[in-house]
Amino acid sequence: MIFSGNLTETLKFYEVVEVQSKSGFKTTEERLYLTIKAERLKNRENYVVDANELYHSVELQFRMRYRKHVKETDIVEYEGERYRVISIDKYRMDDEIIIKIEKINE
Repeated sequence: MIFSGNLTETLKFYEVVEVQSKSGFKTTEERLYLTIKAERLKNRENYVVDANELYHSVELQFRMRYRKHVKETDIVEYEGERYRVISIDKYRMDDEIIIKIEKINE
């Protein structure tokens, strides 16, 4: 069970859609479709050296109330940073999901 007092973090979900202009040119656009409160569970940071380059990845885990339209292709904004969805665990309980996100390197 998820308690409303634990939902302290705000997540914004953006859907990536393809838009076609009047001239026929297609572009992708991010549209905000959901702002939700969530509980932050875990934080994992990895440093990997490959071909003498240092790669840094940040993976966060959140628990939130179940929303059936959250997809793995969405972009998540948390504290002004952009993240991609790694996995969505919908099968823990009927009223909650656990979502893992990873920071997008720009």
